[in-house]
Amino acid sequence: MHHSTIAAPSPGRTTPPGAPLAWLLYRIDDNGNEVTMRRFARRADAEAAMRIFEARGHKQAYLVRAERDQAP
Repeated sequence: MHHSTIAAPSPGRTTPPGAPLAWLLYRIDDNGNEVTMRRFARRADAEAAMRIFEARGHKQAYLVRAERDQAP
């Protein structure tokens, strides 16, 4: 599977505290385990990929979540 890459912000640009660094697509299996599948720079791209996986009819569920900076 091809993994997307996230470009680092330009030196003059900072991400506001609490803003998403990336969007993560997770797979949730029958036992409730969550596995990160891919990272995306844009939420719309992550949600589009989620819809593609959902359309395949697998038993797993899929979820998109924001990846946030853990620094205070």
